[in-house]
Amino acid sequence: MLLRSRSYVTNLYIKRDLPIREIARQMNVSHSTVIECLRRLGIHDKGARKRDRYQGQIPFGYNYREGKLEKNQGEQKIIRIIKQLRASGLSFRGIAKELNKRLVPTKNKGIWQATTVCHASVGGSSG
Repeated sequence: MLLRSRSYVTNLYIKRDLPIREIARQMNVSHSTVIECLRRLGIHDKGARKRDRYQGQIPFGYNYREGKLEKNQGEQKIIRIIKQLRASGLSFRGIAKELNKRLVPTKNKGIWQATTVCHASVGGSSG
């Protein structure tokens, strides 16, 4: 099983910086199984090493690195698409439907909802 390989798990969790829930989804196991694996292999929680963790959900269009928010260029492109679709007259629900049709991922790799589109369009850049 790949969760027994310290180098494989370290690559996913530390080098690729994947969240525990994403690793669990990719490995088709529960997130508590991944936590237990990290503990067993002696891989420390990334968040425990940072004193100044971001409080709350990181806004769409940004990543949190080294104590500050920085723009995520891929998500910024999606925000521009959202704003273009909104300017063309689509509702937030219509934009969500279009993004899902295009298989555009949300920040948490979920599906777009009208509220997700609304929050993403507010949090991003202006151009």
